[in-house]
Formats: sequence, C-alpha cells, structure tokens
Amino acid sequence: MKCHECGKQMEKIDRRTEMVELESSEDVTEGQFADYLAAQESGDFGEWAQGVVEYLCHSCGVTVELASDHLADYDALIRNWHAKTKQGDYLSKYVFEYLAFMAFLKSYIAIGSATERAAIQTLKCNEQAKRKYLTLIGNDSELRKVLSSLIRELKREPLHNSSKDYDYPEIDNWWNSSGINPDLKSKRKKGAIHSLRDWGNIVEFWYGIRNNLFHGGKDPSVVHDQFLVEHAFKTLSQFVKILLNEP
Repeated sequence: MKCHECGKQMEKIDRRTEMVELESSEDVTEGQFADYLAAQESGDFGEWAQGVVEYLCHSCGVTVELASDHLADYDALIRNWHAKTKQGDYLSKYVFEYLAFMAFLKSYIAIGSATERAAIQTLKCNEQAKRKYLTLIGNDSELRKVLSSLIRELKREPLHNSSKDYDYPEIDNWWNSSGINPDLKSKRKKGAIHSLRDWGNIVEFWYGIRNNLFHGGKDPSVVHDQFLVEHAFKTLSQFVKILLNEP
C-alpha cells in the first residue's frame, strides 16, 4: 500500500479484530443492544466484529486504518497445518509444522515482514517468545535432551545451506545474527547452536532446515539428514504448541 502523502510504500504494523461502534442506541432494537453488550462483555464479537488492518509510512509518519466486515481468519488454517503433524514421517511432519509456524509468525508476530527472512529476524528479537521457549527448555527434560543431542551433532557437522548449490553448499551468514543484516564480524562458529539458551540460532536452525527441505537439499535416506529433520520437528513443534497455547 502506498502512502497518500509521499507516495512511498507503507508497512503493515497491525492486524486485529474490533467491535463495531454503535453511533446511537436508538438505531438498534432492545434485543440487538442486549446482544451487543453481551458480545462486548464476553469478548466474542460475533456479528459485531470488524477487521482492521493498520499501515504506517516510516517516511512521513502517516498511519492508515482500513476496516472490513470480513478479515481472513488464519487460526483455523494454522491449526489444520499443525494437526497434520500427528501422522507421517518426520520430513512431512516438519513441513506441515513449519507451515503452521510461519503462518502464525506472519499473522501475529512479524505482521509487517515482506519476506520469511525478515519474519525470522523479527522472531529472533522477540523477547516474549524467547523467554517462553527458554523457560520451556528449563522445565522440559525431554526437550533439553533432544536439543542437547542436536547441539552435539551440529558441533560435529555444522548445517550448510544446499538450496543455492547442491554440489558445494555453504553456511549462511545469518547464523549468530539477530539484526536486519548478517553480523559478518561475529567470531562464533556458524551453522551451530552454541547452548540451550542460544535462541537466535535455534530459530536459524528451523529456517535452515526449511530452506534445504523446500529446495530439495535434504535426502530422507541419509542418516544425518534424518537426524536433523527429526530434531528440527521435535524442537519446533514445542514452540508451535506455545504459540497455540497447547499443553
């Protein structure tokens, strides 16, 4: 969407559902007014709901809110992708879980991100998500076991990105980076998760596996690849459960 003041591209900064405001109680029947108050009290807006998408122009500071009677609800889609992880091998489980993960991320956490990479970098900087996941790691012995095994494997053989060149895959520069650009000055080993609290590289690992899978760079018959995909699913699925408030 272009800014009407300066003509530059605006960024989507919010996407929400609100209640329609009644201009006057005289415009509705007593039954409708009672239904409105009940919806307001319960938080289930029902027929009184309207979708709002908000945009911001970083150049001139203009904000625009667009209201719609119907705003696409991605919750059902996210939960359907997540439900598909209940069956199949780890490769298919991971693909479905990643789709649920990214749909949630771009709908609720990284709303204005134009690319998956931008959304991933936004998640790395999200302190609430980081705190919840690290707390889960501290409380869940099985997750710690899975993650510790993954850390050892990546230390032995770092994750390479084979999506660009199957014959000579390289390690992405985005490891150890939480900003909008890769940290090329970092001395830490790339392609690895350095500790149970290395949130940024855990997220980078999920994205790296996604790249290799979606671009055909993982072989389900290779033991090392099987290991990485299995551990990618087991670690990501726990985060998706947090997002969906599942026990």
